[in-house]
Amino acid sequence: MNVIDHKLFILPGYQTTLLCADDQASLETLLEKCADYSLLVTGSPPKPSAAASLLADCPDGKNLADKYVIGFSTRNQELFGVLDAIGDYPTQDDWWLGLLLLDPARRNQGLGGQIYQTFEHWVVLQGGRRIFLGVVEENQKATSFWQTMGFQVVEKQPPKQFGNVPHVVLTMLRSLSQA
Repeated sequence: MNVIDHKLFILPGYQTTLLCADDQASLETLLEKCADYSLLVTGSPPKPSAAASLLADCPDGKNLADKYVIGFSTRNQELFGVLDAIGDYPTQDDWWLGLLLLDPARRNQGLGGQIYQTFEHWVVLQGGRRIFLGVVEENQKATSFWQTMGFQVVEKQPPKQFGNVPHVVLTMLRSLSQA
């Protein structure tokens, strides 16, 4: 794991790393622990290729230089969380937060909020002005969490198929001028 510059991205008591292909096995283990998320979104457990896809998939017009898959681990290198983001997307100085996922044993302890606030601070230091994300409408816990973090629903997209399940996706936005 390549450690992100701690002067810019600090989560006290934990290690923050930029994940790469070498981290695929530990990421796959985390995704398997978080099968509840995959079941909700796709209707099935994570596929064996899920970690590789998370590390490599980019929206049209973007490449891996724009992508940050950030891992959060204990001092003994146990990966317990991941955040996936794309810089300058959908437009210049905007960021798209694709995923924030925590091991179920680490949820509901305030850690998700700490990770998000750390990420937001880092995005501001990168010159970011807004952060977008999408939440499947059925994921009420996630919608509530993101609203608590200051996000507002700005668009309700038509149903789209995710694996075996069609979902309406809520696009949410937080302007960093509010930060």
